[in-house]
Amino acid sequence: MPVIRRSTAPALALALVLAACTAPTASPSAADGAPEQAEITVGTLPIVDVAPIHIAIEEGLFAAEGLTVTVEVTQGGAAAIPALVGGDLDIAYGAWPSFLIANSQGLELRAVADGTAARPGFTELLAMPGSALQANPAGLAGTRIAVNTLGNLGELAVRSALVEAGLEADAAELVEIPFPDMGAALERGDVDVIWASEPVATLARETLGAVLVIDSYVGSMEGFPVAGYQASAEFVDANPRTVAAFQRALSAAVERIANDPELVPGIAPDFTSLEPELASHVALPDFRARLDPADLQRVHDFLLEFGLLESELDVEALVVPWD
Repeated sequence: MPVIRRSTAPALALALVLAACTAPTASPSAADGAPEQAEITVGTLPIVDVAPIHIAIEEGLFAAEGLTVTVEVTQGGAAAIPALVGGDLDIAYGAWPSFLIANSQGLELRAVADGTAARPGFTELLAMPGSALQANPAGLAGTRIAVNTLGNLGELAVRSALVEAGLEADAAELVEIPFPDMGAALERGDVDVIWASEPVATLARETLGAVLVIDSYVGSMEGFPVAGYQASAEFVDANPRTVAAFQRALSAAVERIANDPELVPGIAPDFTSLEPELASHVALPDFRARLDPADLQRVHDFLLEFGLLESELDVEALVVPWD
């Protein structure tokens, strides 16, 4: 052990030595730029859209940002909103329509990060094999169609698909059924068609032989911004470093998926009902992290067009800036 000689070691040198010895074990604090809230609960869905969250947990991307993330499964974005407002969830993945509608109703939510945008085959309207609806969207008039939540993205997408098929937007009856229950409801005949995101679409095709009626995001909804990560304005204002840390970790996960798309089917069985042998068949969305306010504006304008939003919002003010 080295000896410090009083005659040659001034007080400053001693202080520096002590600081060097203790610095590595010092705990992070707000002064260090650490998250204000290190442990957060994130609401998700049992669908492939949220793969970046699970990859960020599995690969330590959240931990690298000083965050410990607990996942809680919800039925949909609209169902998660009361939990966000009440503080049971800190951040939640949800469809952008429910986010905008909630803000129009006086609930102050903020868009923390983007999530997914549509690609062909990512979400489909499916019917049972032998159905006269196969490749016949014009036959949807008078049918019952399952969506995971009403007044949300599913309703918007189905109404738009009906219009694309030359029908009235309200030509079919929409029934609210959670994603995991859609296949059984279709098989029982409770509904004629399901609005199936992944992995529901793959499972329905593989186990029921379900057939395609029409791709969900067609025509004017091609490439549509689907959903993203939301928080209450109160949480965002009180925890800016926590939100920034979440954004960075999510962005890193999305970048990893872009470099290696096989990460998604590899991890999907951990948080969906997909068996590993089916996971490679799923159609993936366009994974995103940084939210462009113009994309959220596009959702806003569709909601106004279909009468799901009663008044205009300042969309850009709802988006949390990125560093």
